Amino acid sequence: APQLPKAELQGRWFRGSGAAILISGDMVTFSNGASVKLMPLGPDKFGMAFDGRTYHGHLLNGRVIWSDGDVWSRTGAGRAGGPTRPQARPSRPQQGEAPPAASMAKGRMSRAQALACLELAGNPSEEELRKAYKKAALRWHPDRRQNHDRADEAKERFQEVRAAFEYLQG
Repeated sequence: APQLPKAELQGRWFRGSGAAILISGDMVTFSNGASVKLMPLGPDKFGMAFDGRTYHGHLLNGRVIWSDGDVWSRTGAGRAGGPTRPQARPSRPQQGEAPPAASMAKGRMSRAQALACLELAGNPSEEELRKAYKKAALRWHPDRRQNHDRADEAKERFQEVRAAFEYLQG
């Protein structure tokens, strides 16, 4: 049976939005007090159910990258005097928050955001870039049956995926 990479996950993390998260054992506690249980899915892969949706995450280069594009980074790993807050795509909304605006799809995307959107890191080859784009585009295409109940979000994410691909290609 798969097990969580507990040693690597324990402690405080920051979401792309800057909100703090605490992982203790197999429990994740968000800054709003909500707690969810992490489920092991494989080596360095895990999932959680939150607000009626299931999210899949994996450890990559000291970060947790989630299936919805949210990126978590360790505290104190960057600049002096404070935690690292990565410039990733806006995080998924908490209960009661409005969904993020499609700012990345409108040309204000950084390289880090584009890489996070396609779940890539470092300097991907052209082949890695194409594969990541195809995977993300197929996942978020608005015409896919799995996206029919959230067509607006799927359209926004599909546009972000396309913008990320074009940014990294150029």
